[in-house]
Amino acid sequence: MAPEKIVQLQLDYYNKQDVEGFVSTYTSDVQIVEHPSGNVLVSGADELRARYAKMFQANPNNRAEIKNRMTYGNFVIDLEEVSGRDNREPFQAVAIYEVKENLISKVTFLEKE
Repeated sequence: MAPEKIVQLQLDYYNKQDVEGFVSTYTSDVQIVEHPSGNVLVSGADELRARYAKMFQANPNNRAEIKNRMTYGNFVIDLEEVSGRDNREPFQAVAIYEVKENLISKVTFLEKE
């Protein structure tokens, strides 16, 4: 499966708030980190499941829409607009997905200065 296909599949599960489907698109040792701080937000599939199950439950209208996508080798870089979260206005985020053996192994979220 092409890297952009697995990333799109996880986005589809995310928007359906299907936590098990969402987690199935990631490796068991997935890492989610912030850049440039290097803060690790998630380490492993169990943490991923717990974090997103809680977020989906608290934010039933949460959705992400791709504004721009670029694929470079096994990396997929998305500019996403997130809405329906914590009664916030929609906001944009950049996510860099690293895909290995047809699963997402790492996600880096870029922090705005």
